[in-house]
Amino acid sequence: MAMKITVRLSGKASCELQVGTTHHPHPGPLPKVGETLVIPDDADVPQEAKGRLRVRRIVWHYSPASATLWPEIVCRPA
Repeated sequence: MAMKITVRLSGKASCELQVGTTHHPHPGPLPKVGETLVIPDDADVPQEAKGRLRVRRIVWHYSPASATLWPEIVCRPA
């Protein structure tokens, strides 16, 4: 699995960006909580998920079957 960015748009609505895609807004190391990321206007996500996003938390996932650990970066529009 790879790192992904989850954008929370409302209580239940969200969208995801996979790291390593053309529109991955954070090419560097794992961002810190409170950091701001930018989703480009031509990204394939809802309009309200584009622009500046604030990192709210980082959730670590583990798959025992493949012994894989990966982060999910949870953001909200800034």
